[in-house]
Amino acid sequence: MLIRRRVLAVAGLAVALAVPLGGCEIADKIVGADPSPVDESPQKARAHVEAYLAAMAKRDAAAGRKLLCPTLAGTFDKTAKGEGGDFSPKTRVSGGIVTDVRAEANGQKVTAAMLVTPAGGDRTPVSVSFLVTNIDSGWCIAAEDTAVVLPSMPAAPGPTPSR
Repeated sequence: MLIRRRVLAVAGLAVALAVPLGGCEIADKIVGADPSPVDESPQKARAHVEAYLAAMAKRDAAAGRKLLCPTLAGTFDKTAKGEGGDFSPKTRVSGGIVTDVRAEANGQKVTAAMLVTPAGGDRTPVSVSFLVTNIDSGWCIAAEDTAVVLPSMPAAPGPTPSR
């Protein structure tokens, strides 16, 4: 009788363990055994450029400089507050929005639109592309293309659907 109880207990334990463990195979088939990690590069690059646009709007050159890669910092120091520079006291930048983010070989190309008002001038919508990359010290802006005048300011894009 004692042997029969042990056999039944072992059998019951085997069934109890087999059902949850067997379910893993079913879950793996539904979800995938190794889900691929989500690439956060576009979101991080977008956030980095949005911070740079905010720094430009506030004319906070120190905050803007912190967002740049070290290789761009020297040029920034010479031009940021100069005539036509991103942080010039004679130029007002407002309404900055990110309009596109695309992967490139060296990082993420982030395109932004903003309104630029030079001293005594009219507000002009412009588009600027930034190359944002991830180096040892973290995310940084590695390049900024020359601004292109737009016919009008684009509407802010809607939220990006999550994958």
